[in-house]
Amino acid sequence: MAAKMRMFLKLSVLLFTCFSLTLPVIAAQTCIEVSETNPPQNMVLLIVDGMGSGYVSPGMVPAALDGSLIIPPEVPFMDSLAAKGVLLPYINVPDSRTGPAHSVIVTGYSGAQPEIVAYAGATIFDVLEDEGFITFALMHKGDAAAMRAEQDVILFSEDNSITEPILKVQVNSDAVPPGIIDELEYWKQQLPVYLEETAGIESYIAYSDWGLDAAVDMVSLMASQYPDVKYIFTINVGVLDSAGHYRGVDGYVDVIEGVDRRLEPLYTAASESNTALVITGDHGMAFRTFDGARGGHASEDYWFDEALTVPLFIVSPNIVPGVIEDGHGQEDVALTLLSVLDVAGRPKYGDGEAILVKDYANLWVSSNTDAGIEVLQGPETIASSSGGNSYFFIGLKPKINYTVRISNGDELLEQVVHLDVDRAISFGTSTAYVDGNMWDGENRRKVIASILIFLVIIGGMMLIYRIEH
Repeated sequence: MAAKMRMFLKLSVLLFTCFSLTLPVIAAQTCIEVSETNPPQNMVLLIVDGMGSGYVSPGMVPAALDGSLIIPPEVPFMDSLAAKGVLLPYINVPDSRTGPAHSVIVTGYSGAQPEIVAYAGATIFDVLEDEGFITFALMHKGDAAAMRAEQDVILFSEDNSITEPILKVQVNSDAVPPGIIDELEYWKQQLPVYLEETAGIESYIAYSDWGLDAAVDMVSLMASQYPDVKYIFTINVGVLDSAGHYRGVDGYVDVIEGVDRRLEPLYTAASESNTALVITGDHGMAFRTFDGARGGHASEDYWFDEALTVPLFIVSPNIVPGVIEDGHGQEDVALTLLSVLDVAGRPKYGDGEAILVKDYANLWVSSNTDAGIEVLQGPETIASSSGGNSYFFIGLKPKINYTVRISNGDELLEQVVHLDVDRAISFGTSTAYVDGNMWDGENRRKVIASILIFLVIIGGMMLIYRIEH
């Protein structure tokens, strides 16, 4: 029996060794705060479906396809957001269809289609979950199955009805605090109250009011009951898009004004809980005439500035307030949101670039071996560290050239980087290769899976041994 037990132990060790070789090499990231920063803990991402920049950006007047001017909505709160935060009025939409546009926003990939959202590591939600964030959402529309699956929990409409929507709470993770689920269930029951005795455009506005009131409540709930939980809360107000399609210019303008009236409480709740508030559109809306009865955005007939340009409002404790007139692509939104949160990761397929909206920039440096590192501004060493292969320098002065130097034994390598926005650079040395990537969620899942497989095999062997003996 003793001989058999020794054989069993030797086989167990051999199996563990084999599985250990399949595990990814874990590169612990070293964070170095060069200067004091004040990033938000959480983020609220409000996507107003169909909100074109020309209708809500100060000083802009929307035009119809025939060249006539449209009287813009009165949006005093959005007008004030540039003073409270930063406004980028010229975000160019690469694909003005609803599904692709939502996909571009969350993946940072200009060619994104809804299918890519389901790929591992493809979205800002994947990146933030790896950083310990929970993800939850409330969506009227724009909630394809892949987008819903990205959320730990989501309250959404299963149809596009305005007057009798079918709502559902979908829970995708056991990590969601029960109070969040309960609150979403409560708001699911409240929509009929908002819609009661409404008709026409009043139903659209009531639906929008419900969504934004629920959003305020959820942000307040997180602050009071879960102050230490980091989260990204995504809201999609879909009724504006429907109003543009079916209620013409007048209905579209009325709903925008309704949205604006409900924004200040959301802004206040976010500001009081160290939460960034981001407001954008997935696409805009174009009309053939200044009083057009029907708008559009997806077909070539409507490919016009009003349909292809959306605003990006960001209110956060670490941004520089004002208006950035430069044009940027919608694919830049994802990286900008992660930059505001001071998160180093990026969606796997993104081709966008972070927009500098802070008064500092961050630098992520990775190496394929453990190495010492220095960051220099001219001859002066700004920061240094050693013993790792992944470093995240936070709070560097932007728009400056830095020299990044790493040393590994007798080998010395350096790169010059212009830190106009958050940047990531990597080094390769002549030593044997070691994976220098951050230990992301995919690697973590591989580790867990490998360990579980090993335990199952050992458990099975022990069971067999007990049956035989």
